[in-house]
Amino acid sequence: MSDSALRWVGLALASLGHPGLRRRPFVTSEPDLELLPRGWEAGARSEIDRARRIGITLLTMQDDGYPPLLRASSDPPPVLYVRGRLEADDRLAIAIVGARRATAHGERTASRLAGDLARRGFTIVSGLARGIDAAAHRGALEGGGRTIAVLGCGIDRVYPREHARLAEEVAARGAVISELPFGTAPLKRNFPERNRLIAWLSWATVVVEAARDSGSLITGRLAADEGRMVLAVPGPVGEPNAEGTNGLLRQGAACCRGADDVTEDLAPQIVETAAAVSASRVSRVTPTNGDAPGRMARDLTADQQRILAALPPTRGIGAEELGTACEMPPGRLLAALLELELRGLVRPLPGRIFIRSG
Repeated sequence: MSDSALRWVGLALASLGHPGLRRRPFVTSEPDLELLPRGWEAGARSEIDRARRIGITLLTMQDDGYPPLLRASSDPPPVLYVRGRLEADDRLAIAIVGARRATAHGERTASRLAGDLARRGFTIVSGLARGIDAAAHRGALEGGGRTIAVLGCGIDRVYPREHARLAEEVAARGAVISELPFGTAPLKRNFPERNRLIAWLSWATVVVEAARDSGSLITGRLAADEGRMVLAVPGPVGEPNAEGTNGLLRQGAACCRGADDVTEDLAPQIVETAAAVSASRVSRVTPTNGDAPGRMARDLTADQQRILAALPPTRGIGAEELGTACEMPPGRLLAALLELELRGLVRPLPGRIFIRSG
C-alpha cells in the first residue's frame, strides 16, 4: 500500500479507544504525522500485512471504493476492513435493525421487508446480531440481493459465534465490514460506534422491533442526527418490543408497513443516485446476459404498467403531467418511477422530466 494508506491505517489504530482523534479536521485530507503515536508505522505495516495474508481489503477515505454516504458523514472511520466486496450499487442502501430478542412476527417482518427491498435493487445494511439483524440479512439473501454486515469487533472475529455461517454467506453476496483493528473483542463500548456506521452507510434506517432501551433506538437517533430518514414498524400496545418503535413514531419517525412505504418516502431524496445506479446496471448488460432488460420488465405492478403506458415513446414528460395522466398522487408516482429507474426502464432528465429508456 502507499505511504498515504499507511498513515490512514496508523490513524485508525491510534483512534482505537480515542474516537476524538479521528474527528479532527485533518482526517478528510491527510493524517498529520505529528498526531500519531510513536511507533505507529510498525503497527500499521503489521496490520496491512495481516490483511493481505488473509484476504481482507483495507479501504481508506481516499479510496474510490469508500462508501460515499459514509465519507460525507460527520464522523467517517479512517479505514474500513472489508471481507467480501463493496460495490457501486451499494450507494442505494437501507438499514434494517431491531431487537436481539425478537418475536417470531418481528423476524418474519424484517425478513420480508429486506427481501422486498432487495428485489427492488436496494442493499440491506444491518449488524449481524441475533434477532432482527440476522433476519434482515437472511431476507436480503433470499431475495437475491446484496447485504452488508457491520461488526462491533475485529473483522477476523464473528459475533455472535453462531452467525459464522451467515457471515460467510453475507461476504459471498455482499460484504462484512468493520472499522476496528484485527483481534478487537466485541466489547460493549464498540457497539454504539458500530451503530453509527450502520446508520450512516444508509439513506434510511428502519427499526422493526425495539424495547424501550434498545440499542436499535441509538441507531435511529444517529441516523436522524445525520439527516437520514428514520422509519419504524408499529406494534401492538402492551408488547414490550413495540415500546421503542411506537415511541419513535410519536417522536416523528415515518410509519413503515412494508417496502412500499420505504420507497415512497425515500424516492424524492434518491432520484439522482437511483439514476446513476440504474445506468451502471444497464451498462453491465452484455450479449451473454442480453435478456436482462426483458427480465427487468417482467412482474411489473399495475402502477408501473400504467406509467410506462402513459410515457410518450419519443419524448419526456414532466412528473406533474405524468401524475395527472396516471391519476396517481406524487408520493406513489415517485415510488413507482424509482423502481422503474432501478429496473432500467425509465430514465430521469433535468427538470423532473422522465423518458423511457432505450
